[in-house]
Amino acid sequence: MKYLLILILLITLIPAIGQQKKKWQISVQLQPELTLHQNQYSYRWREKYTKASFNIGFSTALQYNISERLFADIGLGYISRRLNTAAFLNQAKLPLPYYSDTKELNTTNHLSYRTVQVPVNVGYYVVKNEKLSGFLIAGITANYLLNAKYDVTFAKYNATYTKGYLQGISLNGGAGADIPISKKIVLTNSITYSFMNKVEKDKFLFSQDEDVISLTHNFLRVSTGIKWSL
Repeated sequence: MKYLLILILLITLIPAIGQQKKKWQISVQLQPELTLHQNQYSYRWREKYTKASFNIGFSTALQYNISERLFADIGLGYISRRLNTAAFLNQAKLPLPYYSDTKELNTTNHLSYRTVQVPVNVGYYVVKNEKLSGFLIAGITANYLLNAKYDVTFAKYNATYTKGYLQGISLNGGAGADIPISKKIVLTNSITYSFMNKVEKDKFLFSQDEDVISLTHNFLRVSTGIKWSL
């Protein structure tokens, strides 16, 4: 969290330290991704391996060009991140009317984390001309979990449960390119990877070794959309 606050403070100070005339841009982007997670999280002896689930999110961002080459942005995004994985569901932790003291083993077929994302990034244009602007980008994203939808072996527990907490932060890096369409509008594309993605424990899930577990995952994301100057 402290890294997020530092980056937000940096953006707040940008207008004061900028040496060129202010130049703001706003973008809207579609964000398909491969969410990389384990095939199962709960069985002690069953084989574990990494698999990918395909998900799509979207975001909007406000960018400030600090100089000819350096820029920073802050955004707001949303994604329903589905994990096709097996994990034990603790029905004794579920809210009413789904709460149950029964001990039958329930395993997820899949679940979806509905997440609001607040990314803060800094970038550098490696190539910048009238036809193409190529850049490197790195940043931190705060992930706020709205709710989670569970699909399990006993259908009576299938439901969407409210969460409402900070799920964690991710550190991301990648590269992209802006292609001018007009004087004020560019087609923007990038690909990023979450080198670190913290995930809070899900109190509804457990394993043979832990009473509460987190479904750790990373993601490889493609962002594509338009960006225009204000």
